Amino acid sequence: MNDGTTPHTDPQPHPEAAAPEEHDAILARDANQPAGYSVLSFLLRLRTRAARLFRLSDAHTMLVWSVIVGVAGAFATIAFREGIALLQRLFTGSDGGLVDMARGLSWQTRILLPTFGGLAAGFLLLIARRGQDKKSSTDYMEAVAIGDGVVPVHLSLWRSVSSLFTIASGGSIGREGSMVQLAALSASVIGRWVHFDPPRLRLLVACGAAAGITSAYNAPIAGAFFVTEIVLGSIAMESFGPIVVSSVVANITMREFAGYRPP
Repeated sequence: MNDGTTPHTDPQPHPEAAAPEEHDAILARDANQPAGYSVLSFLLRLRTRAARLFRLSDAHTMLVWSVIVGVAGAFATIAFREGIALLQRLFTGSDGGLVDMARGLSWQTRILLPTFGGLAAGFLLLIARRGQDKKSSTDYMEAVAIGDGVVPVHLSLWRSVSSLFTIASGGSIGREGSMVQLAALSASVIGRWVHFDPPRLRLLVACGAAAGITSAYNAPIAGAFFVTEIVLGSIAMESFGPIVVSSVVANITMREFAGYRPP
């Protein structure tokens, strides 16, 4: 009987579908056939096994890609942190917190530095708006909840660079939002690169957002539940499993490469 996975081109019983006592007889019969028939039979068997393996692996595809997205989201967060530290060293010549950095500056620099950072950030946002598509979802929550999972690369990168200048110059905005956005962006880029359909792409972006929250706050379980309940709107095992895996992998990556340790 043809199960629909391979074309019914071999009229003889398939060795894998035969009873054990008939298996050797079918192999012996194939051995007596011409060389072309044996090759065709072998290719058909190989194709059937590959199709079965693909069906088996397709059920775990999102788990595999959630691991990749978890690592990518963690490294996106690390890159953003390193960018802030680099700009702080460029502006002030020292590392450390903003309070300690400000104490070593003159009062003129304390006024001029945030002013310069704000002007640079505003200029970068103006550049970002030039290429903005009004129909595209600019935030990862919109891309997952009401969009097709596509996070705009151009706009997200320019906004992240704008946040870098604001934070490094002493501006009072949070760094975690840009970290999560970059992690979700990396997931969206990976999903589009492998040509995921919109439902799986949205789930992959949700995995990236969970990885970003985990990397920013060092809270893998809270990040997974936040994305599942707030962004996706429901808890289902087909979505919760990959999100948890992505969060845990991001947390492990941050501990190994960014020095996160429990208190």
